[in-house]
Amino acid sequence: MAPDALETELIAARALRDMARGIVRTDWTTLRQSLSERPIARRVRDKAFAGARDAAKGGADLARHNLPLLGLAGAAAIGWLFRKRLGALCQTGWSRIAQRIAALRKTREPTA
Repeated sequence: MAPDALETELIAARALRDMARGIVRTDWTTLRQSLSERPIARRVRDKAFAGARDAAKGGADLARHNLPLLGLAGAAAIGWLFRKRLGALCQTGWSRIAQRIAALRKTREPTA
């Protein structure tokens, strides 16, 4: 290549470099200004609160439309929590019923 062509190419490359540097500096200034107005921590907190609010609203809508299922799930959870006590209560109830049935059978049996 001729020296004039190399010099022209070098001038064009420098112009592109300077333009790119200007774009980066502008972006950097915009980013710094944006972060000074609203820091990253506040942005993350606002996003988390918005997500939690949307999730709560969706859960409330789902519960409102499925009340019987929600009641059944609540009853099942309570039954699971008190399963030992309920089992003991049922066992006591069945044994009392069995004793009464045995007593009734004894009174109905013909005595010889």
